[in-house]
Order: sequence, then structure tokens, then C-alpha cells
Amino acid sequence: MARTKRLSDEALLAIAREVFLEAGFTASTKTIARRAGVSEGLLFQRFPTKAELFFSAMIPPPADLADLFRQPYPDGFQAFSAVTMGLLDYFRQTMPVLTVLMSHPSFQFEEFAAKHPDSPMVTLRRDIGHFMVGQMQSGRMAHVHPGAASLIAWSTAHTIAFFEHLGAHGGKFDSGMIQATLECAWRGLAPNPS
Repeated sequence: MARTKRLSDEALLAIAREVFLEAGFTASTKTIARRAGVSEGLLFQRFPTKAELFFSAMIPPPADLADLFRQPYPDGFQAFSAVTMGLLDYFRQTMPVLTVLMSHPSFQFEEFAAKHPDSPMVTLRRDIGHFMVGQMQSGRMAHVHPGAASLIAWSTAHTIAFFEHLGAHGGKFDSGMIQATLECAWRGLAPNPS
């Protein structure tokens, strides 16, 4: 007998996420409904299309970086490193979800962000920008485009997590290599003027 509406949307989405993580976006709604103990009809009453179910289920988990953004860092490099390492930890945890999410043929980040304005990826992007502006205003970071500074931290963390997810370096980069990467990003690659 199928469960009644007592199964919350959150619980239903958690089950759908498990199935999508196992089988990708081609997972059947029949499998999701069966695992949730509901009918496919109930599934489609709550989420009218499979795409809506998929994108709702695959919202990445929240990022708990608020403490990192509030720390009183002694210098800009420590601030940049701490936030980038926090992002790296977050991306290490969420890479399985992100990989499946990005594999959907109709996935477009800006469209996803508009439909899910409070999703962790959207709020995290905003919070990093505010953090970078604060670092610049405090004099701990050069006055550069805050979006570019955010993108350096974001892309460094995301790329390392992505390659680890692919199995590069045995699934985990050496901490010395990560530290050297952060130093390169912080100092830039331009030669020192003579």
C-alpha cells in the first residue's frame, strides 16, 4: 500500500536524490516512487514534471562557511586560503551531486539560480563576493574586481575537488600542492619587476 501525503517533500526529494545519484537523470520515476512507497501519480502531483523533480532533488546541500566569512584574519592570504579551503571541503562533499546535476542536458546555472534563488550555490556565490569586498575594504586584499577574486577562490576549490572526484592523485591532492596552488593564485604568475 502506498504511503499517504504524510511523506514530506523533503523526504521524497532525499529519496529521489539517492536514486538520481545512483542512476543519473535517466532514473525512472517509477523507481523513485517505489522506493519512496508512493504512487507515481502522487509523485507527479507534487512535482509536475520529471525535470522539476530532478532539479528540486539535486539542489546541493547547504554550505556552512559563515564562520569562515566572519573570522578576523591577520592578513589577506590567510583569509583567501581559509575561504578557498572551506570551499574545497564543501565541493569535496557536494561533487557527486554537482556532477549529476550538471550532466542534465537542460542544466543552465543562471536559469537554475533564478528558479532556486536561495539554493546554496547561489547564496555561496553572493557571500564570497561580499567577503572579498570586505577584504578589499580592510586593506588585506588589493582592489580588484570582487567577482574575479571570488572566481579565483571558487574555481581553484572546484577544480581540485573535481579532479579528486575523477580519481586524480588517488582521489586526494597532496596538501603541499594545494598550498602551492593557493600561493600561486594569491601572488599571481607575473614575474617580479626588476
